[in-house]
Amino acid sequence: MHVLVTGATGFIGFHSASRLLAEGHSVRALVRDPEKARRVLGKLGLNGDALVLGDMTDSTAVSRAMQGCDAVIHAAADVSVTTGQTDFSANLRGTETVVGLASEQERPTIYVSSLAAIFDPHRPTNETSDLVRSRTHYGRSKAECDAWVRARIVEGARVSIVYPPSVVGPDDPGLSESVKAYRGFLRGTLRSEGGMPMVDARDFALLVTRMLETRTDGRIVAGGHFLNWDEFTEVLERVTGAEIPRITAPGWLLRGAARTLDVVGKWTGLPMPMSGEGVEIATRFRKIGDSARIAELGIEWRPVAQTLEDLFRWFLATGRLPAKAVPRLAETDPVEQKLDRP
Repeated sequence: MHVLVTGATGFIGFHSASRLLAEGHSVRALVRDPEKARRVLGKLGLNGDALVLGDMTDSTAVSRAMQGCDAVIHAAADVSVTTGQTDFSANLRGTETVVGLASEQERPTIYVSSLAAIFDPHRPTNETSDLVRSRTHYGRSKAECDAWVRARIVEGARVSIVYPPSVVGPDDPGLSESVKAYRGFLRGTLRSEGGMPMVDARDFALLVTRMLETRTDGRIVAGGHFLNWDEFTEVLERVTGAEIPRITAPGWLLRGAARTLDVVGKWTGLPMPMSGEGVEIATRFRKIGDSARIAELGIEWRPVAQTLEDLFRWFLATGRLPAKAVPRLAETDPVEQKLDRP
């Protein structure tokens, strides 16, 4: 297949493009920054006509990028739950443009949504779940996009929706917010309710590829792994060798403190150690199961310890962490560490 990938210089898009190429497909990428595109995608062999300059909201650029493509992966989006960003209107405009044009041209399309669009701490979450009004600005934007895509599916559009949790792993071209957070966890985690949902970017890219190859329709929830804060901190300490302090407090207190810091940050212009949106997610999330079709497609999530080791080795190799921050990894080579992993 010849596949158009939006957001290919971002984390999910980059790994999706890489996996598609590894599986023998060809890729075209819609990119906003040609210099970044050449730096990030050039190493995958994508250049020249494989790169189309334009924004996801630009119908002319999107139409040009879509010419000759057999399918589309729409992974581009503004994402943030820690910076205080409130305007995510480009997400809906981009989805209307990309998915809308793909639907008009009857091209099979995968829309990468988010569990934030359907997660409700008070009821089960699965592929049949209704959309929720998220407590986060980002989550609400994804729900708006999701509602629009669902309406197109009712009209007969060939669109599938996939819902990932936090996506993590090595080789993040832009050091996205979710990946950057893991460096911060070395300075402290929580002892509270909630926890960390996660799926490895490489596994998620394989899922998206298999969905395209098999023409998988409908909605798929990629629940991935979930670790409560004690479990997560234990694995992180075991993998890195770091001693990680924890903030011990009930969720309601942490959420209140974070919202207060939001106000302080807004008035002072200073960066705050945590945000209301980030803590909202961190203290309310719980385990969500995978859709049955994930196993049917042959997808198995690699162990959390493996993902974290690969991530922190990448941090080291790219100079994003000093060796003293992860003493166990700094003192062992990858082969020894693999043999030592439980």
